[in-house]
Amino acid sequence: MGASAMQAGRAAVARVGRPPSVTVPQIVAAALELGLENTSLKQIADHLGIGLATLYRHVGSRDELVRLASFELTLQRQLPDGADSHWTMVAKRYGDTLLASLVAEPQLLIELQRGRLGPHAEVDLLDQFLALITRQGFSVDEGVQLFHAIGTLAIGYATGQTGFRAAEASAEPWKMVTRRVLGSRDEDELPFVRKAFPRFIEPDMGQWQFALRCLLAGVALARGETLPEALIPVSKPAATRAVSIKRKSRAVG
Repeated sequence: MGASAMQAGRAAVARVGRPPSVTVPQIVAAALELGLENTSLKQIADHLGIGLATLYRHVGSRDELVRLASFELTLQRQLPDGADSHWTMVAKRYGDTLLASLVAEPQLLIELQRGRLGPHAEVDLLDQFLALITRQGFSVDEGVQLFHAIGTLAIGYATGQTGFRAAEASAEPWKMVTRRVLGSRDEDELPFVRKAFPRFIEPDMGQWQFALRCLLAGVALARGETLPEALIPVSKPAATRAVSIKRKSRAVG
């Protein structure tokens, strides 16, 4: 074999053995694609077609990757164009997009609780929000208060929604547990809870919209305004019949 052939062979071996190149944004994108909650670094490495050692050269730990991905997801939450929209529509869009992000990636809630998503993760979004809201008579301080009020509401609702989904996936969904609790009490106890069952333990988007509308109605009232007709809460008829859950008799031994 000639020298040139030997050199070509060495080059081919080197190319085959060289680990594929990957960037941190590609790793973060893969983590978001697979989902932050239960994805392992091994799954991400396999998804990218790289070795785990290659992944560790870019990301020191799973916690670090989660922080990077959570931050990236937060930055992706951009307000839709709303320069000519009523302030309530700007606020509603912000609330809806924030809630969608939190429900889609429950890991964001954990990162918030651990203090890993601080002001650096919201300043860009806040600036956009204030730019829109101050055009409609809000001061900067009033805009910040509204921004945080909507965020607090969304975090609370998303936490409940995440807990409900986890319970539904477990061996004891909340509906089953609540039935057992009601069945352990006398039939004349907890009459209003029986009327509300099971609606009060099943969070849905109707409850979120109602809560958000109530918040915006309070802000509008303080400003001497009324909500646009499209945002006025629509009342639903209350349940007229209580759920009958009989108390189980105890065996006499």
